[in-house]
Order: sequence, then structure tokens, then C-alpha cells
Amino acid sequence: MARLRLKFMKINCSFEKINKLVLIVVIFIASLLRIYNLSTNPPSLTPDEAALGYNAYSILKTGKDEHGKFLPLIIESFGDYKPALYVYFVIPFVFFLGLTELSVRLPSAIAGIFAIFLIYKILKEFFDNLKNQEKNQKLSKIYYFAPLVASFLLAVSPCHIAFSRGGWEANVSLTITLFGILMFIRGVKNYKCLIFSFFAFSLTFLTYQGAKLSSLIVFFVLVLVFYQELLKDFRGKIFYLLVSFIVSFIVIFPVLLSFRAGEAGRLEVFSVFSYPRSEEYINQFLQRANEQKGDLQYYLFHSEALNFARGILGRWFNHFSGRFLFFEGDWQNPRHLPPNHGVLLFADVLFLVLGFYSLFKINSLKLSVFVVSWLIISPLPAVLSRDQVHAVRSLNMLIPLTIICAFGVIYFVDFLDKSKNWLIRSSLFGFLFTSYLVSFIYFIDAYFIHQPIHNAKHWQFGYKQVVQSLKPYIESENKIIFQQSYAQPYIYYLFYSQYDPRKLQARKLERYKENRHDVSLVKSIDSIYFENFSWPKHAEEGSIIVGNEISIPSDFDKWSGYELVSRIKNLDGSIAFTVVKVK
Repeated sequence: MARLRLKFMKINCSFEKINKLVLIVVIFIASLLRIYNLSTNPPSLTPDEAALGYNAYSILKTGKDEHGKFLPLIIESFGDYKPALYVYFVIPFVFFLGLTELSVRLPSAIAGIFAIFLIYKILKEFFDNLKNQEKNQKLSKIYYFAPLVASFLLAVSPCHIAFSRGGWEANVSLTITLFGILMFIRGVKNYKCLIFSFFAFSLTFLTYQGAKLSSLIVFFVLVLVFYQELLKDFRGKIFYLLVSFIVSFIVIFPVLLSFRAGEAGRLEVFSVFSYPRSEEYINQFLQRANEQKGDLQYYLFHSEALNFARGILGRWFNHFSGRFLFFEGDWQNPRHLPPNHGVLLFADVLFLVLGFYSLFKINSLKLSVFVVSWLIISPLPAVLSRDQVHAVRSLNMLIPLTIICAFGVIYFVDFLDKSKNWLIRSSLFGFLFTSYLVSFIYFIDAYFIHQPIHNAKHWQFGYKQVVQSLKPYIESENKIIFQQSYAQPYIYYLFYSQYDPRKLQARKLERYKENRHDVSLVKSIDSIYFENFSWPKHAEEGSIIVGNEISIPSDFDKWSGYELVSRIKNLDGSIAFTVVKVK
């Protein structure tokens, strides 16, 4: 008996070593996919990335953000307000690497790599509990590789790679959420871990604006799944729960203050409820059928509540459509994903279906309810917004989707393992390997080859090159007229010129809004004036004019008195900016 026990322990130890070795390989692959060529792909910084970087630079140099606020936890950016934790994550990288694209994106890339490890540990927690249940003693050992499969699928996930390679606060928030989930599951038995779980969930509120809802959704699902364990020995948990709530309140308190100060973000702009139908439209619609507002038919078929419900449900189904998941992705926001590619790999179509069946086969109600409930509710932050789809606000749904696909792969492999026909086994295994290989190669081609070319315009390509071409004229104090844009050209100038934060804080830039819902725009910095103009633009002699392909046409030389300084082209050959000098 002792020999059998010793043999079992050796097998189990060997299994753990193989698991760790494979996990290290998976993390290495994930690291390569997230860090390779990071500074140049995506091809340019977004305005938000530039703002995060410059504010990190400003705080590093002066202790204050671009608006002169000392170590803010809620930061003002373009007239909007956002949690500032990502800015503080950037500061160490700016210190060691300087103010560069790489320093802005590395925190997100590292968070994406760490997420691979966390999804493995979360599923392993569930499966460690399954081993002790008699009803799962006959469960195929292949299922215990599910944590590894899930970590691999997340490592090669198109959506996760895309958001790990940009300065996306939502991606960092997702990783912190995964840590909170892991600590919550452990906290059911080890009560001290609950403190770390509550701290992690509350920390997401200081990381990403949408976490106010997405983190609460995950926390609600966890409480729903583990409520029996939480109630068991409740008296022993009271102290740790009390400490957890106090810690959470302290962390979230600045966010609560931001609501009172009107710094909760442009919720009014993005909320679907801010766009009701006009009274004129409703009356015209009702008159066609000889109906009136307040009639029974109105409340049954045409009420505003029904209109909002229809819009919300439509958005919810959009996030589960093949168009979003596999073929186009976020079609309203092209820079969120590579061209002609969805959130998942094409090969996941089959395994997503198999995964739902396989997930319930393992007789773990907690895991099944947790994954499916999270998947169903996770698009809520996106569906309550004005956009038909939004990959950033629905990013959390990627985790349950990945877990379900992992179970689909496990079920498929388990079926092959039980098949006695070697031809069927080899053919289906070849299908599995080939489908994922082809899908992955297609994604790599779309992201690393086509995205920099096709999506450069959406990533505001060209501002870096413009600022570099303007340096000689800035130093000579020529008046520079820069095409105004909601892409916030001023922040690119601050970032790429590494403008002295002390000088900026002393100036207090003049900002304005074209209407109350818009983000704010900056009028000028030193000799640079940001203006909307049409061609020809008459200015004093020696002035420099910077415009896009619309404001300065390619045949601008038909007008006398202008001299070409430089022409910046997108990677597809189209004109991004033209810089001309007034003779």
C-alpha cells in the first residue's frame, strides 16, 4: 500500500512539473506576442495613450499632472475625467526608458502576460476542488489540463493580444479583476485572502472608468456562486470581511468624491439613455397610424421604455454575433482589432459550441454557473452605451469565452483519445491542429502585416513625424497654425517635444468646447495655434501651416505664396499631413 502511495505521489509530482514547464512555454509565447515590435505596432499612439504618457512624465518631473494637480487619483484629460492608476504604472518606465511609446504600452503588455498566469491559477483552484468530489472520480484526466489549455488560448487570443499591445486601462483592469477572482476563491477557505480580493476589485475603480460596472458584475457573480461558503462559519469571517470593506471604502473613496465633483466621466454622453427619440419624431410616427401618446397601443408597442429595451437587447445580441466574435470584431471602432478579424480565432467557432456542453459535463455547478453567468452579464457596460458594439467596454467577456473554448478543445481531445479507429483519430487531430494553426497565422498576418498599413489612419498616424518636422521652426519662434482636431494635436506636441511640465503648468492652457457634450480643445501653446481652417489659409509671412489631406489639398501649389516643407504619408501611401510655409 505504501509503495502504491509513493508511486502515485511520484506520478502527481511529475504531472505538476510538466504543467509548470508547459505554462512557462505558454507565458514565453504570450510575452513574445505582446512585446515584439511594441513601440511601432500599433503604428501610433492614440490621444489617450499620449495623455497617459505625458501626465506620467509631468508627475515624475513635478509631482503634478498637466493641469497642475498634485498626485491626482482622478485625472482630467481633454475635459473628461478618468482614474489615474495607469498613469502611475507608466511612471517607472518613463524614468528608465524615457517618454516613449514603449514606456506607455509596457504596463498593459506586462498586465496581459500576467493574465495568462492568473487564468491558469483560477481554473486550477476549481479543479483542485473537483479532485476531492466522488462524482468526478471517473472524469477523464484530460480535463485536468483545462487550465493549461485556457492559458494557451488566452495567450494567442486576438482580442487579448490587441489590447495588451496598447495603453489600454481596461486591459490592466481586467488583469486586476482576475487577481481579485483568484483571491476570492482562495478566501472562501483562507479568510485573509478576502482582504486582497476586495482590495483588487476596488483598485479597478482607480484603473478604468468602466470598472464601476464591470467589476461589480464579476463580484456579484462570485457572491452568487459562493454564497453558501461565505455564510458557513460566518462569525469566523466577520473580522476579515469588515477589514475588507474598510480597505475597499478607503480605495474607492476618491472615486465617490469624483461623482460629487462631477468628475465621473462623460457618462451623459456615452449612455444610451441620453439619446431618446425627439417628441417631433414620436408624434409623426404615431400620426401615421392614427395613434396618440398615452394610448394603450402606445405603451404596448411604441413607448420610450420599449424603444430603449429594444436598443439594449440589440446591442447585447451584437456582442454574441458571428460578426463581432469571428469576422469583423468592433466594426464601429477599427483600431480596437486588426482588419477583418473578430474577438476570437476562426477555429474557435466549433470549440465554443462544444465548450458549453463540456463545461456542464464535469459536474461542477459552481464553475459552470460562474463562467456562464459572467459571460451573459459581461457585455452590460457596452450595451448600455450609445455604440452598437464596443470591444473595450465588453473586454471582460473574453475570459469566459476563452474558458468555454478551452473546454471545447478538451472535449474534442477526449473524444479522440477514446476513439479506437486510428484513421479517425489522426484525421481529427490533424483538423484540430491545422484549424488553429491556419486561424492563428491569419491573425498574425492581419495584425502584424495589415494593421499598420490599413489602420494607421485610425491610430492617428503622422503626429510624431509632424512634431519632428516642426522642431526647427518652433525654435525660431515662427507662428505655426496646426489643424485643430478631436485627435488632440496639442497632446502629441507635448509628448513628442517632451515639453517642460513646469512651463506648461505655469501657462495654464486656454481650453474650450464646441458644445457642452464634446471633449475640450486647446487653443494654443507658445507660438503654435490650433485652428480649424479651409484652404487657402492666408497667414503672415514666414508662418507654418499644418493640415490633413482635406484642409491642405495635394495640389496646394496651384496657389502662389506657399512652399512645401514636408509631406507625411500614412503607411498605405495616402497623405496624413502636409506642412507648408507662407512665403
